[in-house]
Parts: sequence; structure tokens; C-alpha cells
Amino acid sequence: MFRNPLRWLVGVLSEERYDVILGLCVAMVGLSATGIDALTAASGIVGLVLITGTLIESSVLVVSRAKAWAVLAGLGCATAIELFVAGPDDARVGPAIVMAIGIVAVATISRQVLSRPLPDTTSIAASACAYLLIGYSFASLYILIDRIADGAFLSSGEVLAPESAIYFSFVTLTTLGFGDLTPAASSGRTLVTLEAMAGQFYIAIAVARLVAGMATSRKDA
Repeated sequence: MFRNPLRWLVGVLSEERYDVILGLCVAMVGLSATGIDALTAASGIVGLVLITGTLIESSVLVVSRAKAWAVLAGLGCATAIELFVAGPDDARVGPAIVMAIGIVAVATISRQVLSRPLPDTTSIAASACAYLLIGYSFASLYILIDRIADGAFLSSGEVLAPESAIYFSFVTLTTLGFGDLTPAASSGRTLVTLEAMAGQFYIAIAVARLVAGMATSRKDA
């Protein structure tokens, strides 16, 4: 690993290492607690690039590796340039790209989980990854709406910072609903409702799939 870190990274990416992806997801969410907008935005970009790279190299994505890496590199560069020029408080392309990548990753990982005949630790890690990425994708969507509407997403009128968006998204996804942050417009309330429903539906479907797989494995044994 220390002699050739690039070869080690490629080796990790070439496997279905959902434990690595789960670690990246947790780190992305954890870094938002620092309250530093630039660090939160940068960690999200780097984390999603590595997550998508894992999906590409493990042949999970049904596309050409060369084309997928080219598109990913272009999106990453565009996001980094906008982040450097406009800053984390005014970036709009970045949140849109992060949201799109997150949606693709969630769909791809979910497909892999459902295609596995029997549940295992990989399926559990993959399910957790998809769940965290749902929250991260909605957070990016809320940031994008707030930027387009010039800070009109929250009822308080304050600008929705990246760390606040991540906090609000996961509070909504888990249906905690503390009430300290609330959307102002009906469109925002609709999206919040959809995220809460998505979180509950995903848990129900994922748990049902894992339980059904465990019952099948016991019956076969």
C-alpha cells in the first residue's frame, strides 16, 4: 500500500468494496459537522468521485470504463472550477452534479443488492451506502433550490449552508423532524415529504429483501 498507493487504490476500486464506500459516505457526512463550507463541499465532491470510481472499476456500471471515467473527470473538473471561482456559497453546477452522481450511485447499488440471491455482509454494507447517499442527494437538491431562489428555501430566509442542508436532509430522511429548519414554499415541503417517504420505503424494502434472503438460505440449508 505505502510503496505504490496508486496500485493499491486501483486494486480496491476493482472490487465490490462497499465497506470502503460506506466509510466514504460516513466521512462525507461527518465532515459536514465541522461547519466549514469549503471543506464540506470539497469532501462531498472527492467522496462521490471515489464512490463512482469504485462502481466503474468493479464493472457495476453497465457502461464503458473509458467513457465513464471521461465523463466523471469532466464533471469533477467543472465542479472544482466553479467551486474555486464562485465559492461554496454561490456554486450551482456543483450541487446539481453531486445530486446526479448520487442518484446514479443509489440506483446502481440498489440494483446490485436486489440482484444478489442471498444476503451477506456486502449486501448489508451496500444497503447502508445507498441509504446515506439518498440523504446526501436530497441535501444537494435543497442547496441547488436555495441557490436558484436566492436563499428562499428556508422559512427563516437564511442561506442554506452545505452542513445545514446535510443535517436537514438526514433529519428528514430518518423522519426525526426537529422543526428547527423548515422549508418556506410548497415545492420545498413536497420534496421534504418525498424524502421522508423515500427513507421509509427504502428501509422497508431493504429489510424485507434481507429477511427474505435469510429465510431462503435457511430453507436451502
